[in-house]
Amino acid sequence: MKTLEKVIKEAVSSDKYKSGVKEVLQSVKGSKLIIVSRSLAGHARNKLEEQAKAASVSLYEYPGTSVQLGKLCNKPFRITAIAIKSGTTEEMDAIISEGKMGGKQSAKT
Repeated sequence: MKTLEKVIKEAVSSDKYKSGVKEVLQSVKGSKLIIVSRSLAGHARNKLEEQAKAASVSLYEYPGTSVQLGKLCNKPFRITAIAIKSGTTEEMDAIISEGKMGGKQSAKT
């Protein structure tokens, strides 16, 4: 979980991220990782999963709620999805492998 927190905080501080389902859907291409909170369900989640798979971008399910994801992004509001634009391949792989132990995620195709 440390790698995930580090990558999110670096992306937020350097403004290399997009948050919110609409913003993330518009910026799937060019993203290195898409993180969704477990609060996101239904049509929006399915659409994000489809676009991520089509663009070969890994999708990670954050084990917390949208409120917790918002706090991690240093925002005073809920965030259901975030697209990370920065970070190394090693960091992304570490996040995905950490997720295999706890949460669920879709790997690259």
